[in-house]
Amino acid sequence: MIIKKEHASMLIQLLNEKKKGEHLTVLERENSECLRTLERAGLITLDGNLNATLTYSGTDIALQLEKLIKEKKIPAIEEWKDNWKWIGSSVIEMLDCAVKGDNVTNVVLDALKSRGFIEEIRDKKSKRTKYKVNEAGQIILEAYQKTFPLLVISAELADYIRSLPAGPALSSRIPANPYYEHLLEAMRLIAYSIPDSDVYSFTALGQAVKNTLELGGFVSEDYVISPDILISLAELSDGNKISPTALSWLQALGYVDSEGKLLPAGEWALEVFRLWKKDAREDVWSFSIDEEEIEVLEAIDYLWKKNEENPDIAPTFEELRKELVDRKVKEYKRLLDKYGRKIKDMPEKYRKIAEQFSETKNYVKWFEDNFNLRIALFSLESFDLIETRETERFSEVFGLTEFGKGVLEDQRVKKREISSTSVKAITMTRKAFSAPNIHWFEKAKNEGLIGSNEPTKSGYFYADLAERIERKPYLTKYESEIFKTIPDRGVTVEDVLSKARSNEERKKLEWALDKLEARHLIDILPDGNIVETEAGKMMDRALSGVTSGFATPITPVMFRVIKALAETGSLFEKEKKIRILPKKYKEAVKKSGLSEETFAEAFNLCKKAGFVGTNTVNETGLLLLEAVIMMNPSESLEGYADIYEYKKEKAKE
Repeated sequence: MIIKKEHASMLIQLLNEKKKGEHLTVLERENSECLRTLERAGLITLDGNLNATLTYSGTDIALQLEKLIKEKKIPAIEEWKDNWKWIGSSVIEMLDCAVKGDNVTNVVLDALKSRGFIEEIRDKKSKRTKYKVNEAGQIILEAYQKTFPLLVISAELADYIRSLPAGPALSSRIPANPYYEHLLEAMRLIAYSIPDSDVYSFTALGQAVKNTLELGGFVSEDYVISPDILISLAELSDGNKISPTALSWLQALGYVDSEGKLLPAGEWALEVFRLWKKDAREDVWSFSIDEEEIEVLEAIDYLWKKNEENPDIAPTFEELRKELVDRKVKEYKRLLDKYGRKIKDMPEKYRKIAEQFSETKNYVKWFEDNFNLRIALFSLESFDLIETRETERFSEVFGLTEFGKGVLEDQRVKKREISSTSVKAITMTRKAFSAPNIHWFEKAKNEGLIGSNEPTKSGYFYADLAERIERKPYLTKYESEIFKTIPDRGVTVEDVLSKARSNEERKKLEWALDKLEARHLIDILPDGNIVETEAGKMMDRALSGVTSGFATPITPVMFRVIKALAETGSLFEKEKKIRILPKKYKEAVKKSGLSEETFAEAFNLCKKAGFVGTNTVNETGLLLLEAVIMMNPSESLEGYADIYEYKKEKAKE
């Protein structure tokens, strides 16, 4: 949806005609670009005589526009600058964020106020002014949500789409053609970042359209995508007969072969149809991994290779600690050799640890004071990168999953931390109207996930990973404390970070928020608002009874115990408990994949936390299991064609 000066004038003109019961505006050369843009946005319809009429949503928006001008909350249309957007994808994103967060942040305040969408509320207790989206803003957002855009793409527009970078990319990279650009935004094929539209990206629907047109639709005239074309293709793929004319055109477009079977372009066209009818996803999935976790992955891989030569060596906790102590000692010796007496010139994250290293006589104690191997192992397992298991020789060893091997392979090309923010900068574009803000975009570029025009091969890998891994619950004590301070909405990133008393603490807080988002417990919105996800709300309830004395309120191993017990027991709905017969305890141990010793230790922790009783999974344990379901996609995120599978073969490193 897009409304600039010419579109606003047309909406008011059509509204006045509607009030008088007239239909005077007809599609002509002079107004065709304006009317076609409004038609694609679903705000007007054109009848057989090309008379323009407002749709319900078009009427709602025109009435709000008229009202805001009369109330002098926005200037008269003739005073607008020609390139100023009253409504656009970035404005919809701003409204959506402010409503979800129940708060208008400073990032979007001026932009929304200039469009007449803000009201001030004076809090009597705090005597502070709070800003909220007013009635007009809510009506605009609701109109957008219920409007069905008209998806029509001509051969000429298809060529323009092919010429555009897929994004996320700087908006300055869009080839100059205002009309075509308006059409794409009106049909929700591209979206711009908030608040200043510095970055753009093809949306989920737009990506499917672009992929379709990269593989097919190579004709010199007529439409390459339209409702009729998509419906015919869907009918044919369902095994129904379509007219010879429709079949012939699908073949000419390269969507089906001579026998009527789907070609790759046709598969993507079906994905276009699915997204156009169903709309894109609402949840954003992410992932993060820090430097210490990467080093643990490397050590696990190294020890398994040594195991091939010597079966007495394997990545047990003790062997991993020994290996990592050795690696860290060598690393900090190199750092001290490099900086000598100028330790203060060392990067802040290494300086304090290096000072302690220069004074220590006990490397193991120094390692344990500054690095936490168990936390890293829990975190890696919570992101499905490793798995704790039992072997014939060892009661507890750690093995890489296929996802873990993939991360390790990527890190060998370029070793660096991967933040939730950077991964989200890619996955958020799979929504209907989202593009990463300029800060997220730059962060993703710095981490090598986004190139000049679109995600890199590494970026597509982590985006794919974020949507495929099976998250397990885990919170460090610090993350748990931060999580408790975040309500379901009404708090911002800056509210949380303002509690930091040093740069070091601020970075620690930032990383805790990053992990909470990667675990899908919170959603950090582009305007800086933080909201709890449905999984986060459920996790709040599950952890509400856990005492503050726990170092880690929940771990992946504890979860595996609770899940195994639940799968072997019977649900008693009235009691809100699952009861397990004592004789089925061994079956639960087997289901968990843990050794009896590890299972027993985790079981005792679960019992102390209140998740389980002697022979039961309690209500909080059941809530935890529900939260974990919500921490992962409820259905496959692949459509008729998978964006990441398609792109990773073509993406650059």
